[in-house]
Amino acid sequence: MPCHTRSRRIHLIALLALLCSGVLRAQNVSEQYLLAAANQDRVAHQLPALRVDDHLALAARTHAYSMADHGTISHQFDGEADLATRAGDSGAHFSLVTENVAEASNAAQIHDLWMNSPGHRANLLDPKVDSVGIAVVQKHGQLYAVEDFARTVAKLSIDQQEATVGNLLTASGIVLNGNKADARQTCTMSTGYIGSRQPTFVMRYSSSSLDRLPPELTARLATGKYHQAIVGACVTGNQTAFTTYNLAVMLFP
Repeated sequence: MPCHTRSRRIHLIALLALLCSGVLRAQNVSEQYLLAAANQDRVAHQLPALRVDDHLALAARTHAYSMADHGTISHQFDGEADLATRAGDSGAHFSLVTENVAEASNAAQIHDLWMNSPGHRANLLDPKVDSVGIAVVQKHGQLYAVEDFARTVAKLSIDQQEATVGNLLTASGIVLNGNKADARQTCTMSTGYIGSRQPTFVMRYSSSSLDRLPPELTARLATGKYHQAIVGACVTGNQTAFTTYNLAVMLFP
């Protein structure tokens, strides 16, 4: 068997293995191919495979139809929302979002175009993203393709945010003691605090991840001066399509 034929068979087998994995939820053959090809290249570069996000897929499909209607590719047409807004309006929650678009006659050509373009290749192989939404729309024999990549953020309620940060504080030896309502109101303020009990230190911060405390807060706790805290989460008026959590931690001796 010629080497190039054997290589093509190995490539096809690898793609089929990815297509049969439970990760794939793309709807048409072209979308399935692009997802499998993207994940094959990521794995080859020691990067984790991307999972399909339904909200990103909806945003990608909406834009793919728009490109097909215009008969050309673009990241944003006149009167169309930008990528972050489209993804947010589709229900996605993320701290990072990027996009690849292309027009070609078949999916293999589209993936090759992306992998041979420095910017598109960087999006495909970005170690910071964990999710993707892929859409391919056919019109007049041409395929219009969109890949929306994101680092997704869990959708947590105010109570869940407070509980998550509270657990981190408790693990640091801090006792949670006080009125959450005071901390929640303090969270919405740029300075000062709410409540009859004056905190020794107030830490306000925003983050897309609540898996660890901010370094400044960790350093404060390490002094041993603080033994009690109140945690309050809030939604500020400057929220954008990018998902962030806003917290206030009030520390007491």
